[in-house]
Amino acid sequence: MVSSAVLPGRSTLADVAAIQHPVPQGSAGKIMMRETAIHDLINLRCQPDNKKANALVIKLTSHALPSANQSVQAGDRTIIWLAPDEWLIMAEAGAASTIMADMETAKLGHVATSEVSNAYGIISIDGKSSRDMLAKHCALDLHESVFTKGTAIQTIMGHAGIILIATGDNSFNIIGRASFMPYLVALLADASVEYGFEYRPAK
Repeated sequence: MVSSAVLPGRSTLADVAAIQHPVPQGSAGKIMMRETAIHDLINLRCQPDNKKANALVIKLTSHALPSANQSVQAGDRTIIWLAPDEWLIMAEAGAASTIMADMETAKLGHVATSEVSNAYGIISIDGKSSRDMLAKHCALDLHESVFTKGTAIQTIMGHAGIILIATGDNSFNIIGRASFMPYLVALLADASVEYGFEYRPAK
């Protein structure tokens, strides 16, 4: 296995420039959109009651595998529930090869890992009007009493499949397929005009 740490990363939004629109009168405040720095992403498949796998995941990420429609974070590492036997581990760039090697050599039973870092991009959203903006193109109930911090659900945004994660009261991460990321930025920018917004690519 070639370590991802020695390969140069390229953002899925490398060709999308910064965009902004002034805050109109009456807006609750502009929406901030950021492309996150490059992360390593690992798809993990195992049974949720696999005690050995859970113990190693705790050692590697400081959290056990989360339950349905939840995510957990500690430092630079996040685990996102995708299905009853599937999770997505997000880690700092260059960490995937070490995490996968640790899991593959630990004799955990029926466990499979795949690095999918190049398949996805991530946008962070923050602002008092972020829930209203996202609701324009998402059928989920995004009310703060329902879609609380840590909630993570696979859904459709416009015409793109995404993972939507609540990272705070009015902040979210959107994980989408690499080929759909420019479309998602354009979609979200258009939906944010009435509030005012700023989009910045990763540095």
